[in-house]
Amino acid sequence: MPTLFMKLPHEDKVLRPDALRELTLAGETVGFTLDIGLNYYRGLPLSAVERLELTVDGEAVPAHLMLFEFNEKLFQPEHLALAWTEFWGIKRDLRVRVFNGGLAEGAHEVALHLELRNVSMQFGPGTYGMIDGSAVRTLVLQKEESK
Repeated sequence: MPTLFMKLPHEDKVLRPDALRELTLAGETVGFTLDIGLNYYRGLPLSAVERLELTVDGEAVPAHLMLFEFNEKLFQPEHLALAWTEFWGIKRDLRVRVFNGGLAEGAHEVALHLELRNVSMQFGPGTYGMIDGSAVRTLVLQKEESK
């Protein structure tokens, strides 16, 4: 039976054990960052992200609290669709900065719902094969790296 979504068995690359870190500004914890890897065997433009939803400990993270960092640039969620010149390679991470005041120390269940348009698999005008890059993993909050 054909399916619209392709799901590859690389979920361990999407949310690695060290992907969750606290986010501090001027010494104060203001949120957390999450590094997201690509669950595919080739890169895609950042504009191929059709849907990205994040849930931590069962609570959805509102889009207005997120900024995406890629290639030393920051994007609001609604601007990902315009980032067609930014190429998300399989060895690069998309960093999500979440400004929610921070998370408690310890383990957190992180659920990522990620749908990507496969730009090299066009079936007709405006119709593409899709990639399911979703993953769920319990991650331990890491201290922010010293700069």
